[in-house]
Amino acid sequence: MELGLRSNKDSNPLLVAAIALVVLGLGISYVTWHNLRQQRETINEHMFLSSRVILRGIETSLMREMRGHRRHGMRGMMQQQQPLPSIKPQVVEMLSDLVNQSEVEFLSLYAQNGRMLLSVGAEGLNYPEIPGHGWDVLQSTGEWQAFYSGDKRNIFVAALRSRRGLGQLCEMDSGMGTTGVGVPYLVVGLDATRHLQQFKKFRSTAMYQTLYVLLVALFLWGLAIAYLRRRDQGRRLNRLERFHSRLLDTMPDGLVTLDDDGLIRAANPAAENILEVEGKKRLVGRMWTDLPLRSAGGRDISAQDKCGSGRTWVQYEYAGRSLEVLCLPIPPSERGADEASERLVLVRDRTEIKALEDDLVEVRHLAAVGRLAAGLAHEIRNPLSALRGFAQFFADKLRGQSPEEQYADTMVREADRLDKVVSDLLFLSRPRTPERSAVDMQQLTADLRHLLSRDFELRGAEFGTQLSDAPVHADPDMLKQALLNLVINSLNAVPDAASGETGRVEVATYQEGNATIVAVRDNGHGMTDEDREHALEPFFTSRKEGTGLGLAIVHRIMRAHGGQVSLVSTTDERVHGTEVRLSFPLVIEEERLDGVDNDA
Repeated sequence: MELGLRSNKDSNPLLVAAIALVVLGLGISYVTWHNLRQQRETINEHMFLSSRVILRGIETSLMREMRGHRRHGMRGMMQQQQPLPSIKPQVVEMLSDLVNQSEVEFLSLYAQNGRMLLSVGAEGLNYPEIPGHGWDVLQSTGEWQAFYSGDKRNIFVAALRSRRGLGQLCEMDSGMGTTGVGVPYLVVGLDATRHLQQFKKFRSTAMYQTLYVLLVALFLWGLAIAYLRRRDQGRRLNRLERFHSRLLDTMPDGLVTLDDDGLIRAANPAAENILEVEGKKRLVGRMWTDLPLRSAGGRDISAQDKCGSGRTWVQYEYAGRSLEVLCLPIPPSERGADEASERLVLVRDRTEIKALEDDLVEVRHLAAVGRLAAGLAHEIRNPLSALRGFAQFFADKLRGQSPEEQYADTMVREADRLDKVVSDLLFLSRPRTPERSAVDMQQLTADLRHLLSRDFELRGAEFGTQLSDAPVHADPDMLKQALLNLVINSLNAVPDAASGETGRVEVATYQEGNATIVAVRDNGHGMTDEDREHALEPFFTSRKEGTGLGLAIVHRIMRAHGGQVSLVSTTDERVHGTEVRLSFPLVIEEERLDGVDNDA
């Protein structure tokens, strides 16, 4: 069984601390990465500044050399009438000395159209070419930079737009026109190995530090998670133990643990109460075979049979109670290897259930008797009709002859009463399902008035109604039969004309909560508490000439409708009478519902 735990506020600080460590580690990682990027940008800026300084120095030297060469060349031409010598060897020598004595890998001079005019570099160096997008940047901004890695060399390349006068140097040497060279570009390549090695050392140190912080953060995070999980497991285990303890203490069935010899090792409170004998509630330490368990038939059984056999419930009698016992062996996988075999015994008190089962058996017998009575009533009705017919014939034949006329009339009346009893028995044994509809209470009470008008006249009583607009949904025929029985009972209970008091029977309807009440009231002598308690039972009557089936039939009709019958009566001398209330649940007709839906 798995039990859930509520979130505990005590774990929040630990979780917050662990999350803070992880966030701190991620923050340090981000800062380290940001610093590395800034360090690399700083190296690029430093090397670009160095390249600019070198290129501007070379540009200045070339301009100075060009002016000196022009002055000496012009003087020689004027004295000796010779052409101006080439300056390229001097420029190449100067640039070669610069390449050999510094970190400069190569120096190049490009024309404006991208043609290389001059290049001096280290031996065996493959000169990196400026890509197309580099020329676009160079022509638009006048400067460009990039890193090249190849041939186990790391070269930082920078290019600058030089002075237009330097282009004249190229024109003097190459004989090209001004438009051919234009504004030249100086390109320098610096050895970036030393700078990159320092950057790699810095990056390795930063990465190791970041990795260490992350590992520490992950370790602390895992440690916190393991601690919380261990603590939750411990709390869950404690709660499971408490749950099992409460379950065993509160379960309605008894649970007993037996060792291999049948000694009771443990018992829950339910087992103590069920197996209590002569005030001895303590079961632990007693032998199970010593308990006075008897078989369901009341005979003594052997000690070996008291635990039952197999996985079936066995019934026993114990101190006047009926018990069920189930004995189960504990599998070896659920106990330790060094523990002896044990058994679990479940004890269930089924005394009340057995009483209900006995009552059910009795009810079934009564139902069988009822079916038999229904069959007999059906068989009695046919000859009874013939007997009544002959009795009526003799009553008419012996009219005016005494006492034969009285005997014949008595036979007719008793046959009619017996026929009514047979009809009531048939209804009780074969109730039908009501066909509900909206009942017109005005018409129904008018029919009752017409049917019983002669009886009310002979009794000297009044029949009244007090009907409301509350709807009554019931089977009209069954409701008419119920009201007919109630009105006849009330009519027999009201005072007759000879008593000097006018009897009154009234049928009323009203709504009470979610039910419609149909009430039959009278001002009769009322009912005692004992009469009200047994009034709905079949064949119970307080009148000598009654059959005791009238209210039983009413009760059966109301049960078929899902309603209730309640009796309110008083025998007080000043205020007396009885009111029988039939409660019908309200039913909304489907036609009304459909009409509401259509209107909506």
